[in-house]
Amino acid sequence: MAEDDGGKPETSENGSADATELESISSQAAYDAFLVEAKAVEPGFVEECCADIVLTYQTVMRGVENVLGSGTVVIGRLPNINVVELSMLPRLAQGLAFAALQVDRELEASSFGKMFERVQQLRRKLRKAADALAEARLLPDADVDEVWLRGQHDVLDDCLALVALLRRNEARISGRSPVVASDISEAEQLAGKLRVMLGQQGVESEGGAPSLVKAVELRDRFWTLLHQRYDVLWRCGAWLYGRAVDERVPPLPVRQALIGKARSVPVEREASKVVLEQRRPVSPPSLVPAPPASPPASVPVVRDSTRHLHELQRDLERKARFLVRIGAVAPRS
Repeated sequence: MAEDDGGKPETSENGSADATELESISSQAAYDAFLVEAKAVEPGFVEECCADIVLTYQTVMRGVENVLGSGTVVIGRLPNINVVELSMLPRLAQGLAFAALQVDRELEASSFGKMFERVQQLRRKLRKAADALAEARLLPDADVDEVWLRGQHDVLDDCLALVALLRRNEARISGRSPVVASDISEAEQLAGKLRVMLGQQGVESEGGAPSLVKAVELRDRFWTLLHQRYDVLWRCGAWLYGRAVDERVPPLPVRQALIGKARSVPVEREASKVVLEQRRPVSPPSLVPAPPASPPASVPVVRDSTRHLHELQRDLERKARFLVRIGAVAPRS
C-alpha cells in the first residue's frame, strides 16, 4: 500500500500472490482522488478490466518516464495535451489496484462470489468466441453488429445476450465454434440464478445494486479511464519516437489468461523479463519527431502500433455503419 493511505482492504490468509502484489502498489488516496472522474466515464465506453494490474502499473511507469522524463516541455506544446493529467497516470494505476482489491474482498465475502466469478469467466469465453465468429463472417450482419456495437456492460445481461446469439445461430456455427453446448447451458443457468439472487438482495438493500456489482463496475471504470488516458500518452510517444514507440511506451496488457498460472517470482513478471530481453540498447532520443524508417526487406517486422491503428479504423467503420442503420447519420450519396 502507498504510504499516504490510511487503510486498505483486508485479504484472506489464503490470498493469492496477486493480492499481495496489488497491496504493494494500491493507494486509497489515489482511489479517492480519481473516483469522481471514474464515475463520470460514459457507460457505453466502460470496458471490463481483464488486465494484469501489477504489470499494467509497471508499464505505465515506464511509459510516463520515457515520454515525460525529458520531453515535458515539448509535449506540453502539443495541442489538447494535458501534461499534468498524463503525469498522474501512475497514481491512477494505484487507484485501479485499490479498486481491484475491493472486488477481491467482495468476492470472498459474498455468498455468491464464486458463482459471479465463474459467470465472468464464461462471459469472456462466449465473448471471444462471438468476436471470432463475427470476424469470420459466420454470423448474419445484424448479429455481427450486436457483437461489436451493442455489447452490454452488465455482466449478466451480456452473458445472457451472448447465449441467445449463439443458440439462434447454432446451425450456422455447428462444428466451427470453440464453445460447447455445456458451456452455453452453464452460462445461462448461472446467469439466471445470479439475476434472481441479485434482484432479491437489491430489494433487501437500500434499493441499489449489491456491493459486489458496484465494486466490479468501479474497477472497470478505473480501468477504462486509465486506458483512455494511456492512449493519449502512447500518441505523444509516437510523436517523439516514431516507429520505436512500442519499445518506449509499451501497449497495456489488456488480456489475461482465464486460468491461473504458477508464479515463482512475486514482483518481477515473466512478461516484463521478455520485454526487457527484446529491448535494444539505444542512446537517449532527441526531442524531435523521429523520421519514418522502413525495416529491412529481409527481416519482416510486425508492429503492434500498425495493428492498433487498423483496429481503430475498423471499429470506426463498424460504428459508422451502425449510426447509418439507426438513422442517426445520413448515408453518403
